[in-house]
Amino acid sequence: MRDARELHPPASLDALGFALQSWPTKCDDFEDDDAVVATYYGEMMDLVKAASGAERVFIFDHTVRESGNTNLNAAAGGSAAPVPRVHCDYTASGAPRRLQQLGAEGIYSRLRGRVLTPEDVEELAAGRFAFINVWRSIDDSHPVMQQPLAVCDEKSVAEEDRFTYELRFPDRTGENYSLRHSRAHRWYYFPRQTKDECLVFKVYDKREDGPRFVFHTAFSDPSSPADAPPRRSIEVRAIAFFDPPELEEPVDAMRTAQGEPFAGR
Repeated sequence: MRDARELHPPASLDALGFALQSWPTKCDDFEDDDAVVATYYGEMMDLVKAASGAERVFIFDHTVRESGNTNLNAAAGGSAAPVPRVHCDYTASGAPRRLQQLGAEGIYSRLRGRVLTPEDVEELAAGRFAFINVWRSIDDSHPVMQQPLAVCDEKSVAEEDRFTYELRFPDRTGENYSLRHSRAHRWYYFPRQTKDECLVFKVYDKREDGPRFVFHTAFSDPSSPADAPPRRSIEVRAIAFFDPPELEEPVDAMRTAQGEPFAGR
């Protein structure tokens, strides 16, 4: 495990598929889903645009995690456990399928005043898009000292090291990558990550001439003190569009969930 803070030049999405960004938040209650959507989602859209160069971004999901938990999925307003399993959230075929599923659920355009049609979503999917995650600590008092998140330099991962597995939900089946161990893999983390720092990383990029699938996992840091405070974090999942179809005015898009719009633009 390498200290990513020692990388020179610093890690970037274009070079390594991940980056650390200083990005303070005004959200003061991460247990309130409405507050997270109202305040935090907009901050994360701006961050993803700045880190990736995307023209449009919308957020479709978030999860709060705490190291004392055992469940890997969180109920509304609750938290889940860190995931100590090496994985990448999407595969080359699974990511486009997930975009289609989100489109079928409903992406609402405030500018157009309507839900985007399947044809609108197809136009967005025809250009370059990427699924990008943002991970940060939500502990006001301590840096991350327990179960930090590590990311792998994709250039060190041979294609034959990857294999697929399914995540089966009541309403859909997701497809992820897992990873066979190799001493060639180069793993990094940002020690003692603070609340104002965000780890931004790609889990799928349609563009094939750069990092596309950043494997990641929580891990037990042997340098953590025995009395390290629990790790409390939030991860946000976004889709970034780099060359969307031309419009007279920029689109401000929101995904709807159970009839309520999720913030996006």
